[in-house]
Amino acid sequence: MRTFLLEIGTEELPAGIFPNIIEQIEDKTKNLLDRYRIDYKDIEVFATPRRLVLFIYGLEDIQRDEIKKVKGPPKNVSLDSNGHPTKALLGFVERQGCSIEDIKFETTSQGEYAFAYIRTGGRPVRDLLGQLSKELISSLEFQRNMYWEDTKFLFSRPIRWLLSLLDDEVISFELAGVKSDRYTYGHRFLAPGPLEIKAVEDYKDTLRSSFVMFDHRERRDYILKEVEKRAYEIQAKPILTEDLLNEVTFLVEFPFIILGEFSREFLEIPREILTTVMIHHQRYIPLEKDGSLYNGFIIVSNMGDKAEENIRRGNERVISARFSDAKFFYKRDTSIPLKDRIKDLEKISLPGEEGTLKDKVERMRLVLNYLIDALRLYDIKDDLNTALDLCETDRTTEMVKEFPELHGIMGGIYARLNEKEEVWKSIYYHESENPQVLGAKLLAISEKMYDIVSHFNEGYIPSGSQDPYGLRKSAYTLVSLLGDNDIDVELGPIMDILECKDKNEVWNFLTQRLYAYLLNRGIKRDLVESALGLDTTSVAKITNTALTLQKLSIKDSFPLFITSAVRCYRITKDVEDLPACDPSYFQIEDEENLYRFIKDFPKDMSSLEERYETLLPLVEMLDRFFKNVFVMVDDEKIRNNRLSLLKETYRLFAPFGDLTKVEERL
Repeated sequence: MRTFLLEIGTEELPAGIFPNIIEQIEDKTKNLLDRYRIDYKDIEVFATPRRLVLFIYGLEDIQRDEIKKVKGPPKNVSLDSNGHPTKALLGFVERQGCSIEDIKFETTSQGEYAFAYIRTGGRPVRDLLGQLSKELISSLEFQRNMYWEDTKFLFSRPIRWLLSLLDDEVISFELAGVKSDRYTYGHRFLAPGPLEIKAVEDYKDTLRSSFVMFDHRERRDYILKEVEKRAYEIQAKPILTEDLLNEVTFLVEFPFIILGEFSREFLEIPREILTTVMIHHQRYIPLEKDGSLYNGFIIVSNMGDKAEENIRRGNERVISARFSDAKFFYKRDTSIPLKDRIKDLEKISLPGEEGTLKDKVERMRLVLNYLIDALRLYDIKDDLNTALDLCETDRTTEMVKEFPELHGIMGGIYARLNEKEEVWKSIYYHESENPQVLGAKLLAISEKMYDIVSHFNEGYIPSGSQDPYGLRKSAYTLVSLLGDNDIDVELGPIMDILECKDKNEVWNFLTQRLYAYLLNRGIKRDLVESALGLDTTSVAKITNTALTLQKLSIKDSFPLFITSAVRCYRITKDVEDLPACDPSYFQIEDEENLYRFIKDFPKDMSSLEERYETLLPLVEMLDRFFKNVFVMVDDEKIRNNRLSLLKETYRLFAPFGDLTKVEERL
């Protein structure tokens, strides 16, 4: 068994693409190997800013044989009365290039036919890997592509070299004007020359000795360990999010951890501003000490050793200049109360839609007041509307113009100077993925519904990888908000309020996100599909139904419960406009018993679990009914009456969704 190595050497790739592109390479490689009928043991994918690396371990020398099945003439045409091949069969055999021994007779829906099983021997795997590599590289999808050479091959960044080895043998192919060979390159600055790889087994050690830590998992762990070590040296703690750690991991090929400082006077600026500048603009790791922000930061650099001092001083100058600007913006912004900025919303146009920010706020107000009425939140209505008036005003500030990612946070910070707690917190948290206060949740729901509907109305509907206004993320955040916080409101009326042009299109878009959200909560696929069959546009109702079905599904009675519901559905699904069930047509006691159960069934239930327990007697009752009652009798009135009875029975199961989607039944 052999090992194949493919390295795609590029100009520096954007750090944000790597989690997706690593997954793409792994999935697409597996699919290609399967399509090419190549057996293997394992796959590993690694990445640095300048290279994408694929290892395929345990490759067989020869691809699997291909067995092609071709349908021939019917058996009665293929064989004569003595069972000997006819001219029709012999002609078929000749055309297929096989022998009589390769023919088998099989029964089909049209009768018995001859089938030829033609085996084609596999080719050497080494002859296939070049084309496979070209297909793999060409199939990779990026949000933004570019071309840079005569063939106009599209990739995220220019491809500069291709290393392609099967053990010690070069697998030759050409792509984007680059021919594959056995050469790679070390660290751009610390070991910039070409490196010959004589065999795959030499690759890892050769790169390590050339300052390339190509395994991103190792690089990530090393950065985390060294950052914590440097912070501990000054008795501080790093403020290191998963997103920031992943980003710095893919910004360097060999990490050097450098500690920098800034003047303590900048600590007078709100912490959120300082950390945003450090994290989002400089990719520094902020530090805190004794619960407060520390006037220091950590740089994950791609160079170090002799250059460390210059790197530290240069970054300290940069951050000081950034903080000086922020301090100036903060003082200038706080000289104007947010309420005085409301009038300026009319001057800001909305991207991708008609109107201004002022128009958006007024449309959001309609949604917000619907939410207030639906949830009976009249005691905080004034505070919520005040928060809505102010929630977009920070877009007129110098700080948010310079640092757009601070929208919401800066509004909350500035509102804190003049407004009550409920108001400023609603503004502060409304842009976060999981707002901490109710007011912020309601503002977020109002805004995301507005954004989705308005962009759909304007024709900006996400397709493929195109989603310029981030509507998929907005929709996922919206359903998470409603589901996680059990905010039971119908979204259909909100679409009406916003004059949605195609409610079905918007609801289908939202349910796709809701489907993913419920799967991510660990709910089984068929139970999610059942809950999505509810006649509602309330995300909370659908979520609670899916969770309840998951809880009930472990009960021994659950498969029989589902079977009973499905039997009622299947026999009545194609029947419409039935007359109301009339007891005077009953002929068998089981009809009367079922009718009485329906009529006596409680109108109000405190929970779906209570409804489930109350419906359980139906399982045995329906089993007796179907044994003793023949529904599809010739007498139309009796037949329709029995169908109407079963239709009413199935309605008792309706609050559980579309139970025909549930796989667990007997």
